[in-house]
Amino acid sequence: MSFLKKFNFPILIPVILLAIFSLLTLASLSANDTNPFYNFKKQLTWYILGIGAFLFLGIFLDHRILQSHNFFPVGFYLVCLFLLCLTLFFGIQVKGTSGWLGFSFQPAELAKLALIILLSKYFASWHIEIWRPQRLLISAIYAGLFFGLTFLQPDLGSAIMFIAIWLGMLLVSGLRFKHFIIFCLIGLILIGVGWQYVLHDYQKDRILGFFNPGRDPLGSGYNVIQAKIAIGSGGFFGRGLGQGVETQMRFLPEAKTDFFLAAFIEEWGFFGAILLFIVFIVFILQLTNIGLRADDNFSRLFVFGYLLLLVSQVFINFGANLGFLPVTGLPLPFLSYGGSSLLINFIALGIIQSIRMRSV
Repeated sequence: MSFLKKFNFPILIPVILLAIFSLLTLASLSANDTNPFYNFKKQLTWYILGIGAFLFLGIFLDHRILQSHNFFPVGFYLVCLFLLCLTLFFGIQVKGTSGWLGFSFQPAELAKLALIILLSKYFASWHIEIWRPQRLLISAIYAGLFFGLTFLQPDLGSAIMFIAIWLGMLLVSGLRFKHFIIFCLIGLILIGVGWQYVLHDYQKDRILGFFNPGRDPLGSGYNVIQAKIAIGSGGFFGRGLGQGVETQMRFLPEAKTDFFLAAFIEEWGFFGAILLFIVFIVFILQLTNIGLRADDNFSRLFVFGYLLLLVSQVFINFGANLGFLPVTGLPLPFLSYGGSSLLINFIALGIIQSIRMRSV
């Protein structure tokens, strides 16, 4: 009982609220499908599995095992590396991206967690010497291998997240700001090279369509234009569940995944968007508090590494839906339809719960 008293139940409140928003909206979006509520039922199953994983890991996993030996962080990383290689050659293609093994498992989502664990272990071990070129190079290789394999799928959104995790955790681990600026300058040069020689035409079209959606309103700019129309038509209180014109008439593509936010705002309105924003802010503050109270560098780095992942994905997804960032296909955490991302988020929260319960 004394152990359960340390269980951080309040962290479940924002997650449950996000689940309610997600399930109600998915039920609304699926009401007119050939198999009504199929997506709702499937996502509900993933939520149940995810909460079960969260409770099990939070209560029974001693997170210190992740940092006491190299076997798990390195082994987990190598498994994900193997899965990404399999996906590249044998993955199922969906909309031009071979990012799935089977019909519902995305190894890139698992790889994000593996990278956070490995970098937390690495930076915690070498935080005093993190500025040395060899330390930076090794950590860059860890992120770079995942980046390369997902970029070749091509999954630009996940590839960006691996770089974001690496750069963010470098800053959190104590890298000097001037070194970070140097990295950013190198990054700008690489972006120029990548645009010229690496990016596919459809990826360039997405980026150009972001700056000017009207350039190709029926092609690369179509999704962004329809998302803006859906958001604008929602008004302050929304059209109501099942009443969204853009979503119910199927004008808004990928309403359950990439453009979930636009579909949500059309039905829930600006008021619903404010509620969603407040829930995310409360969730982020809770995670920040746990990270600041963590007893050791590994735990602190893991919490802030996951927080970087969460905030980056929320920011990029919001930006894509609102039209101030290119569409990258990243899901909105705890809201977008899909099992891989949801389950991995709950597993990460389970580890964070373990850290919280075992911190002084």
